[in-house]
Amino acid sequence: MCRTAILSLILFFFLYSCHSQNDNEYFCKLDKKFTATRNDREKIYSLYIKENEKYKKTLDLKYLISSKYIEMFLYSGNRSKKISLIYELLRINNDEYDYITTACNFNLALEFEQASPKLCLQFLDAAIKIEEKSKKKTFLPHLYHMKGRWYFDHKNYYLAKLYFEKALKSFSKKDTLYIASMYNNFALCDMNMGKLDSSIKQSEYAAEILDREANPNDENVFFRYVLTGNIGTCYFRKKDYKNAEKFLTEELNFYRKNDKYVVNIVRNAGELFSLYQITSQKDKEKQLADILITVIPKMKDLNYKIKACEFLQAYYDRNDDLKNVRFYSFKLLDLNKSFRIETVKDLDDISDILNGYIIKNINQEYDYKIADQRKKSALMIVLSSIIIVFFIRAIFRIRKRNKEERYLLESQNTLLENNKEDLEKDIELQKGKIKNLHLNLNLKIETEKAFLENLKKMKKSKNINAEEAVKDLFFKINNLLQIDQKNNEFVGESSEETKQFMQNISERFPFLTEPELKLCVYFRLNLSSKEVSLLENITPGSVRVYKTRIKYKIGLNKETDLNFFLNSIK
Repeated sequence: MCRTAILSLILFFFLYSCHSQNDNEYFCKLDKKFTATRNDREKIYSLYIKENEKYKKTLDLKYLISSKYIEMFLYSGNRSKKISLIYELLRINNDEYDYITTACNFNLALEFEQASPKLCLQFLDAAIKIEEKSKKKTFLPHLYHMKGRWYFDHKNYYLAKLYFEKALKSFSKKDTLYIASMYNNFALCDMNMGKLDSSIKQSEYAAEILDREANPNDENVFFRYVLTGNIGTCYFRKKDYKNAEKFLTEELNFYRKNDKYVVNIVRNAGELFSLYQITSQKDKEKQLADILITVIPKMKDLNYKIKACEFLQAYYDRNDDLKNVRFYSFKLLDLNKSFRIETVKDLDDISDILNGYIIKNINQEYDYKIADQRKKSALMIVLSSIIIVFFIRAIFRIRKRNKEERYLLESQNTLLENNKEDLEKDIELQKGKIKNLHLNLNLKIETEKAFLENLKKMKKSKNINAEEAVKDLFFKINNLLQIDQKNNEFVGESSEETKQFMQNISERFPFLTEPELKLCVYFRLNLSSKEVSLLENITPGSVRVYKTRIKYKIGLNKETDLNFFLNSIK
């Protein structure tokens, strides 16, 4: 059961006083009056004034205790003040009424359940010890329930089920809500132990108990949807995502109808985000994120605000929305800082209350020894220090995570830049290949022209050496084959590139002659002197002389590669 319901349980019952039947009846009647007005603060305050006036008139300890007991519930929203009043009530009661001692220990256990589990268990055991000796055992089922929950929170599911079973046997058959709650607790234990089918059956049975109610109140209706969500969680763990979505969505839609259930939306959001992520329902992920954005301003509990922002940060991180990731990262830093300050202040207030309680009881016979009092104070200081250290570490972890995320983004940007450079280089390489293709094709045309000229000369000439002619033709054909081989990787043909090159180099070096410009085309292709000589019908020595002359004219030194220079001209 939720904490609010457990707090309300204390108001329903009173133990009979071990001293007087009349006193016991008085507390029972007072309890009934309070229960009837527990949601109306003005009426509670009026009841407190009446009890206080009785004490002023009679100076009867019973009325002082009753007034302090009622006053305690006036400060349900002020944890520090309420704890202070509980300790004050313990001091005044001085074990006079077992009911008051049990109620105070029970309330303290509830208040320290999250802040200090060890203190919580101490107060809980003290209350159970008194209740097990009483005849009525009115508080006992609720105490067993809370102790089972304590073991559940500490993942000892075997002992948790044991105490839930004790609580179930202690409840009256009329307490349908609490009975259903126990079966739900069995289901939660089974779920965490991996017994998913058993967990679903237990939850469904708990739901059947509530469905039998003809006119269910708001608490019953709320808890019925809690059971619906638990069933959805079981299906999710079974990887039955269709049923999981059905039940979890039904629970979420109920919580959205009333602003007092906004924290339950946050509790429900984690599994729904995981479900939508697994089933690739990005639109529903966005809808859930939008819901969280709308409910965050409505929440007062910083802990749930932090949780909601963590869900949103993770959602936007998955969707590479850096702007919102940054926004919720900074928001989390602010919330964690506020939460840490609030926690430290709360712990300081509680420490002050405990210390004040100890000081007030130094001269009382029933006080603990001074050594025990110091031990309690030290425990609270250590607890405060641990929590402070925890939140400091949490802040550093968040900062570290943000730093890692920034580093990752920078790395990704660097990778993209490198990829861009590689692509640009590849494009330049392809351009170079196409340029070579154009030049090779132009060279082939020139070679073919020379080949045809030789054939014409051979036809006209009568005195020709057949062997030399065949040899010369063989070399020219071989050159044509080599040029074709170089062009195998390319597609298409054009001489525009060569024309453009000759135009560019002639504009840049207008003093070069036409033969020199033509030779520049060959040198650009990195052809050897022999290859050029065959194409132009000149000696290799003449080619080398031309090459030296061209380098001199354009101002290149001997070490500079002419081919590299010519290829650099666009």
